[in-house]
Amino acid sequence: MNAFIVSARHLSFSKAAKELFVTQSAISRHIAELENYLSHPLFIRSRNGLALTQIGESYLKAVRPALQTLEVATTQVMSTARHTHLLNLSVAPTFAANWLLARMETFTACNPDISIHFVRYHTLDSAETAPGHDASIQYGYGDWPIAEATYLIGRETSVVCSPAYRKRFAIERYNDLRDCTLLQHIEVPSAWEDWFIDYAGEHKSARIGPGFNLFTLVIRAAVSGLGVALVPTCLVREALGTGQLIELFEQRFESPLGYYLCAPNWRSDMESYKRFCEWLHHECHHVDRAISPERESESAWLQECRYCREGLRIAA
Repeated sequence: MNAFIVSARHLSFSKAAKELFVTQSAISRHIAELENYLSHPLFIRSRNGLALTQIGESYLKAVRPALQTLEVATTQVMSTARHTHLLNLSVAPTFAANWLLARMETFTACNPDISIHFVRYHTLDSAETAPGHDASIQYGYGDWPIAEATYLIGRETSVVCSPAYRKRFAIERYNDLRDCTLLQHIEVPSAWEDWFIDYAGEHKSARIGPGFNLFTLVIRAAVSGLGVALVPTCLVREALGTGQLIELFEQRFESPLGYYLCAPNWRSDMESYKRFCEWLHHECHHVDRAISPERESESAWLQECRYCREGLRIAA
């Protein structure tokens, strides 16, 4: 079966053989045996290469989830045998790239018996049926009925653009944004509208501007000078620190949306989930405290916090 899945992905027996470390003839033989068993051809073979037949495409869609479930179950059993807790985590891509991964070393150092697997991102609408899904970090209102949701970070949002864009449009006041290109996150369509109502009054064109489906792309567009972005502050701290982006106003907008750690209700009692949740809460709400070990009270607090101690050790 694995020969079929890999061959279908590459549409090449030779590439499948290379990935599986077998000969091309072995792949061809496995596929032929499977086709004989099913009494249907799965591939169209031609001089230009391979193509799936209609039955082959249907069969691939049917068996792929089952194989993923089998792989996850095998990994979980192997992890248990090695006394390792496993957490299959689905994370919003921009949050993973711009915030989470840079902090994971501390969690790993303090929890060597927990293995985090980053699986394909699913929104909670589909996470209930996603194979191997234990928990996720979602952006939203935190009101998902099928999951326990713990707020992390992200409600604080910043209005940002490149230094050159600010200079070109001479942006000084809130109302100056009415003449700017407003970069839109297509899954948060009312963001700019809400901002204008709070700070500059109603703006009929608040929803007009280039649209993107990821904050990563919104931020990249702002860095490239394509317009002004309204994004969670936690996602642009590095870009602000390097000067790629600047905040246009000191006042930050409090959005009703944010990032939440979520687990389907029947998985929220997992040991790996509880410990990951504890660490995330620390990173979001504890780590920003000023650390001055020479001050007795703060030194005592530091000694009580294993994550802060480990963070200082790694930084040193």
